[in-house]
Amino acid sequence: MSILHTRAPDAPLTALRAFVAVGRHGSFTRAADSLGITQSAVSRHISTLETFADCRLFVRRGSTIEFTPPGLQLFEAVKDALSTIELTMQLLAQRGQRHDRLKVRTSLPSFAMTVVIPSLGAYTAKHGVQIDLITSLSPPQTSDDFDVLISRDLSLPGTECWELVREELICVASPAVIERFNAQPEIRMPMVAARSRPDVIAIWALAADVSPDRLHVVATYDHLFLAATAAIGGAGFLVVPQWLVLQQLQVGSLVSFDNQRIGSGASYVAYVHAHSAHAQTAGAFCRWLKASLRDRASGDECRTPGSA
Repeated sequence: MSILHTRAPDAPLTALRAFVAVGRHGSFTRAADSLGITQSAVSRHISTLETFADCRLFVRRGSTIEFTPPGLQLFEAVKDALSTIELTMQLLAQRGQRHDRLKVRTSLPSFAMTVVIPSLGAYTAKHGVQIDLITSLSPPQTSDDFDVLISRDLSLPGTECWELVREELICVASPAVIERFNAQPEIRMPMVAARSRPDVIAIWALAADVSPDRLHVVATYDHLFLAATAAIGGAGFLVVPQWLVLQQLQVGSLVSFDNQRIGSGASYVAYVHAHSAHAQTAGAFCRWLKASLRDRASGDECRTPGSA
């Protein structure tokens, strides 16, 4: 003898979306406007959901509505999940419209944070192309999903590329640290280091003819932009690519120790992924970024470090 099981009805997801919209906006009318449907359609969706749940979800208070206890419980349970679903669907839709988006990958979080990201709003406003920026230190693979690679230590052989800028190192510190050191030149220089660039202190010391026994590393941070913040706070001297501290030099929160700019031999390069579906747009972005950095460098040539 077989037992027949009655299948539970599916949850009315469209009605659930209307319910969450009413909860967010506190009004059937405003919920209808946000969904692009009529108020009567919202009312029908709520009626469907109340029938499914076998309880009232809202009560009317004049021109406004309020949750019933079951309605509030349902709203708190599903609002975040529905927002996640809607956002995920938007991102999927954007992937299908990649002609107006570029995915830029970089192995240089400090460079991206200090130089690239502040420029992206102007680029999008001018060219109508949104930039999705991701950071990764791993070597890129041909199957990886990105359009442009910006790197100092990674490369994409055989692809179109642009040298964006050649790296120049500068030793900086807060005015207070430099004042204390100048008053006691016999002490060792307290140095702030970055794990992402363990080479820069040695490169600067060799070029500036500073003996290693005059240096003392007092603090180490993962990235240069973190080390720069520590230097601004007075933690010690920092050897850093000049592009990272241009603004701080201009406002005087950091001062050049010896006014030397030392070439490290490294270059920042932008590559177009050979498998990018938007190589033309990616190439235009690389050319724009190179010109933007050139203009930035030209503006800096008009000033000396620490000048007004």
